[in-house]
Amino acid sequence: MNFHQTQFEKLETYKEKLGFDPSTIEQGSSDWLKMKLGVISASNAKYLLGKRTADGRATYMASLIAQVCTGVSPELSAKPLQWGKDNEQSARSAYEFEKDESVLTLPFIYAHDYRVGCSPDFLSVTTKSGGELKCPFNSENHIKFLCFDDVKKEYYAQVQFSLWVTGADFWAFGSYDPRMKKNQLATTIFEPDTAMFERFLEETSYFIAEMDEKLERLEVKFGDQWAMVTV
Repeated sequence: MNFHQTQFEKLETYKEKLGFDPSTIEQGSSDWLKMKLGVISASNAKYLLGKRTADGRATYMASLIAQVCTGVSPELSAKPLQWGKDNEQSARSAYEFEKDESVLTLPFIYAHDYRVGCSPDFLSVTTKSGGELKCPFNSENHIKFLCFDDVKKEYYAQVQFSLWVTGADFWAFGSYDPRMKKNQLATTIFEPDTAMFERFLEETSYFIAEMDEKLERLEVKFGDQWAMVTV
């Protein structure tokens, strides 16, 4: 059984908890947003690595608490986000062609009793790996990655969090810009950073305990967000 299939089969265990079948949905859909309600995600892993008193961390926790209390996802709409969404499939196709590899997608992968998770841009069919593909709205960010090996700290944290959640052997990180005449895709490979894994374990435990204390104060508990979801 390959890595992707193993992760896919785990989706079957989520159905009863969520109230809908997650194996049939796509990233970006309304049900995908429901899967992520109140869950610490890889794209926000940066908030776990800063100071516990940081405003950004408090704002992120407040957002997750609000999602548990209301069963509603925050609305995200901006040109850069739409650009990335519009070009995501082309980026995957370019990766498959360049690496001569087949990849598939899953909506969301949970770990640690649904409290953390990630949405890989793809999982490999042949290896125990996945990947994150960025489609920069501004071409200079693609050039920085091409010419200066510039990977933002928040992206590195996202990649390592995805490795931690999935247990993959390695993770590809790529930048894709279809406007380029050459070098539309650039990639690099990251292996597990065990020191960062230890920080994730410590900080998520602390974050979850603090979050649950605040939820209890509001007479709400984690999981209520999915009880509000109708099948």
